[in-house]
Parts: sequence; C-alpha cells; structure tokens
Amino acid sequence: MLDFSFSNPYTLTFDPYGPFAVLYRLFFSRSGSVREKDLSNFANKRVLITGGTSGCGLECTKAFARAGAHVIVTARNSEKGEALREEILEETKPLHITPKVDVLELEMSSEDSITAFNSRLQEYPSLDFVILNAGIYQTDFAICEDTGMEQTLQMRRRDLSSMTLLAMPLLLRQTTQGRLFIISSEAHAWANPQQKLFTALMEMLNQPDTYPCYARYHINPTRVLTASATPGFCRSGLFRSFSGKTIADYLERLVCRTPNQGAWQYLTAIEDMDAEVHGCFFADGKFRPSSTAATLAKEEGLQDSMWSNVLKMLPECAQHVARELSI
Repeated sequence: MLDFSFSNPYTLTFDPYGPFAVLYRLFFSRSGSVREKDLSNFANKRVLITGGTSGCGLECTKAFARAGAHVIVTARNSEKGEALREEILEETKPLHITPKVDVLELEMSSEDSITAFNSRLQEYPSLDFVILNAGIYQTDFAICEDTGMEQTLQMRRRDLSSMTLLAMPLLLRQTTQGRLFIISSEAHAWANPQQKLFTALMEMLNQPDTYPCYARYHINPTRVLTASATPGFCRSGLFRSFSGKTIADYLERLVCRTPNQGAWQYLTAIEDMDAEVHGCFFADGKFRPSSTAATLAKEEGLQDSMWSNVLKMLPECAQHVARELSI
C-alpha cells in the first residue's frame, strides 16, 4: 500500500479527491443518522438493493422497509436472506407496520444463478430505485473458479455491469423518473493506469504479480437518472478479508463512520438526484464533478474501449438487454 501511495501522482496532491482532501472531509463533513431523515417520500416505492444484507446496504434496506417501500434484496443464499427478513420484521413490530421485503437468491459467479435471478426480477412491473451496493476488497490475489477472473474484477466490473443491464428495463418501465445509484469509492480517483486500451489494462489486473488491489451509461436522463457515490470510510465489513486485519480494525475504530452514517449518505444522494447531477459522484454530503483521474482516462481513450469489451464478458441475459436497449 505504501508503494502504491508514494508512486502515484494523484495521491500526494491537493486534488479534491486526493487522500488529504478525503481525510479532511471524513473528519469534518457532516454525516447524519438515517433515523433523523424524513423518508415518507419513499413510501410505496419499489427498490432493488444488492449487498443489502450487511453494512451500509443493510441500514438502507431497513430504512426503506420502515418507510413503507417495497424492498427487493439479493442474497447469496436463502438462509441469509430469510434471517434478514426476520430481523426487519422484528425491528418494525413496534412501528405497527408490515414491511414488504422480498429476497432474491443470487450468486453472481454462476451464470445459471444470474439467469434464474433475472427471470424472477423481470416479474416485477417496474423499479423506482436501484442501489448497486455489493462490494469486495481483496488484498490477496484470488481467482473466481467459475469465470477464471480475479475476484475484485469479477464483482466490480462483470457483476456490476450485468446488474445494471438487468435492472435497466424495469427502471425504464417506470412512469416517473427512475434512479440508478452505484456505490463506488473515492479511491477511484487515485488510479494511475499506464495502459491506453482496456484489454491491456484487464490483462495486467488479472495477473497475480501485478495485482495492485487498490461509463456513464447511454440512457436518457429524462427516463433514468444515474449517479455513483461513496459512503466514506465505514465499518461495513468490506475489509473482512483484509490480510492485515489488526491494522484495519485499528483504523476502523479511529476514523470510520458507522454503517448507519454511510446509509445516510446513500439516502441523501438519492433524494437529491436530478438532471443536473446525472452522472456525477456523491461524496460527503454533496455531488461533485468527475475526478481528475477519471477525466484523464476518458481523454486518453481508455473508456472508449471499455464498454464493448466488458459487454463480451457478461452473461447472455445481460447482453440481450444491451442489444434490446441499443447500448
């Protein structure tokens, strides 16, 4: 990590997304509690949440359920999903409401599981909100046995793109403006890729000896608003596989927000989304323009080759949606 930090030109600058600025905002920007928010506008909305069984995603799931939304949550196994449902039912008893929570089983490394999930998902008439929150942080190189792809790339590139496409038809069916919300990290701005083509970048990232561990969608914003966000450094379980666990635990106790505070960031961003912030990045209570690193990558053409190559990696059901929507 030290080598990554000191060899990267973006990390030791005063760029708005650099580590110094991020650390300053982590300590001094406000991050409230979900409990203090008026969520009445979310009543009777239908929302899909991935990664909604733990951390910030769990707090979001509970908040939407308390607000009277119809919440659809993905879980890798039915047992974990049912435990979540029971937890929400128990917590909402004092409120005298019956939350509507559906759990859809999904194992993203399995194409059969994705296809079965998509069949169930498309049974819903529409979606108002989609929150793609599932994430992973690996310090050790690990391959997904089913796809042969490094696990972080599998989740953050292949799986995220697949879920975006599968959810898009339901967002477009909504008579009002749908909202697609992708959870990311400030650390995206610290990237310093030397490759100019996506295929070369993927080849480098998929090799254990070069593993560093550390596109806007072509959809009309009058139909679906898209944005990405970070909850900030949170005690969310993201670092559960961190090889230096003792250090991670210490840092989490020292500077981390709670999952509840991270969920507050999500809900605040969803409330504030409009056409002016379509495609922007939300961090520490406000929408922000694209980072220097992301802008330079676009100018250098790396993003130009990204979508077509990612599309080839996706399950057939996701590719079918891309063809249908001409994206």
